[in-house]
Amino acid sequence: MDSSRGILLLLLVSLLALSMFSVVPSRSQEVTYEVSEAGVSVTIDNVDIWITAQTGIGSISIGGVQVVSGLGFAPFRPGWQWVGATWYYGEVLEAPTVEPIEGGIRVRTHARFPPESEQYFEFVGVYTIYNTGMIIANFTITTYEDTDTQWVPFYVNWPIDTFKGSKLYIAYGGTITGVDLPVEYKVTTVSSGTYSVAYASTQYGDMVVILLDPPSLGYSLDDARAWGGSVYELKSTISGAGTLPKGTTFKVSIILFPHSKGAEFTNLIVNAFSGLGAAKSTVEALKKSKPRTPGGSKLLVQCEEEVKLAYDAFSKGDIEGTYAHAKKALELAQKVKSVERQQRIIFFVVIPNVVGLVLMLIVVRSALVKVRS
Repeated sequence: MDSSRGILLLLLVSLLALSMFSVVPSRSQEVTYEVSEAGVSVTIDNVDIWITAQTGIGSISIGGVQVVSGLGFAPFRPGWQWVGATWYYGEVLEAPTVEPIEGGIRVRTHARFPPESEQYFEFVGVYTIYNTGMIIANFTITTYEDTDTQWVPFYVNWPIDTFKGSKLYIAYGGTITGVDLPVEYKVTTVSSGTYSVAYASTQYGDMVVILLDPPSLGYSLDDARAWGGSVYELKSTISGAGTLPKGTTFKVSIILFPHSKGAEFTNLIVNAFSGLGAAKSTVEALKKSKPRTPGGSKLLVQCEEEVKLAYDAFSKGDIEGTYAHAKKALELAQKVKSVERQQRIIFFVVIPNVVGLVLMLIVVRSALVKVRS
């Protein structure tokens, strides 16, 4: 009973969230790019992306205004000695490559921190960039020798000139918190906690960051003006202090979605992916509970198909398709529960009672026949 109530509550909350937003049409745009030894420059409509050969994102701009000014890893040597960051520092092991794919391109980079850095990390980046504007960035970081390290953080840098005075919204566990980004320096750590999604809206456009793997990370949002910087640093710990044996591997996968379609489209992005997660969780829960009626089983198959279609849409960067199929899957899941209740009443209450009544009538009739005879 508790499991059923939990599934029903998840369905109701998810459907309510999805129904609050209308679908904002977006058009596919041409993805153009230029490859050099230093990296890959990508343009989609008014969005410009600079992917460094060292395996990081050096910049993302909307209409010429920077919304990300550094994304990647920045391991520290013991004693908190700064070495550098993958959006500008490192030894390139393979030249960047670009592969055309359906609806976009796939960029690959491969680099490492050089031996003299004493941080023996190798980095591989695979960036799938769709003509809808969505970027899926997959990073793999591996030690190529035993490595004594102080801290291995993952950074997303938000330029102060662009975002000062606005809010950075942090989403985690169904809760969204708005963090005020100070115009003037006040404190070093502006906010800390755990996040799955981070996004901000400005007059120039919106920037959305969604964690895929891991699905959430602890974070510290620091004002880098404390040490002469010009960004708000959203940074997360990938590994703490200690010795990492050769071959130790970490992976981070994220979605980046810069756009100028307005706050409603940002809400659509966030709700599409939360709806997708809710649909997947609901289907898994329903499969565990095993529908016991033909109607419920049939609807569950349809529900699974909608989740598959939602993931197919997601794999192509189709936000509207992801949203529509996730919402349909949740609606079907709600019907599964309703049909299960109705058909169980029919199969396990009404029909047995009817059969019992028929049997009773047969017995009575037989008794009457015997009496008359």
